[in-house]
Amino acid sequence: MNVDGKVFAITGAGSGMGAAICRLLAERGASGIAAADVSPKGFDALKQSIQKANPKTKLHTTTLDVTKSGAVADWIQTVVEAFGDLHGAANVAGLPQAVGVRTAPNILEETDEAWHRVMGVNINGVFYSTRAEVRAMKDLPAGTDRAIVNISSMASLKHDPDIYAYRTSKVAVAHFSQSVAKDTQPFGIRINCVSPGSTQTPMMQQFVGGNPEQLEDWKRRGWQMMDPDDVARVVVWLLSEDSRSVFGANINVGAALP
Repeated sequence: MNVDGKVFAITGAGSGMGAAICRLLAERGASGIAAADVSPKGFDALKQSIQKANPKTKLHTTTLDVTKSGAVADWIQTVVEAFGDLHGAANVAGLPQAVGVRTAPNILEETDEAWHRVMGVNINGVFYSTRAEVRAMKDLPAGTDRAIVNISSMASLKHDPDIYAYRTSKVAVAHFSQSVAKDTQPFGIRINCVSPGSTQTPMMQQFVGGNPEQLEDWKRRGWQMMDPDDVARVVVWLLSEDSRSVFGANINVGAALP
C-alpha cells in the first residue's frame, strides 16, 4: 500500500479506528499526518505511537468539533498551508447510541436532542469535512492520486429496529459518499466508504454499556469483534495508489452480514 511521502488528514484520530489509521499511514511511509479529534486526551499517546512507527512522519494534532463547518474549513486550509499538499483524508469522527436499552416501540424513546446530536457529528461532520477536503484538493496540482474515505457502519446495511439516529446517519454517510464520488472522480479525487462491524474501540462501550449482554448476543450470532487495525488496513488501502481504480465503493469489514 504505497502512501510513501504523502500527506493525510484524519478526523476522530484520538483513539480507536482513527488512531489506528494514523499509525498505519506512518508505518507505510506517510510524510505528514494532520490528526483531529474533539478531545485532545489521546494526542500524547498518538504522538508516541507515530514516533515509534516512523520517526520521519510529521504529526500535527488539532482539537476539532466536526459539527462546526467553519472550524473544519479552517482546519483543512491550515493542513495544506502547513504541509503544502493533501493527498488523502479519512473522516472517522462519529457518535454512537446505546443498543438494546429502549422499550418497544423504540421510536418513542428516540428524542429530538439525541437525533440532532448524532446527526450533527455523523453526517453533518462528514459533509463538512468532505466538502472542505474536496475544495482543497481540486486546487492542488493535478496528476496526483487523491482519495477520501468516509466511515459508515455495518448498521448502514441492516434494518434492525433500534438506534435510529445512528443507523440513519450511517446510511446517509454511505449514500452521500457514493454520490459525491461521481461528482469528484473527473477531478482526480476518489471517494469511498468503509462500513465496519463490531470493533474493539472506546466507542464500543458506549454501544453496549447499558446492556452488557449485547456482546454475548453478538458472539452467539458469530459476529467477531475486530481490532481497529483490521479496519485501518482497508482504509489505508483505499487511500493508497493500490486502489486508484476504486471509487464510489462501500466496503463492509467484519461479520454481521447478510
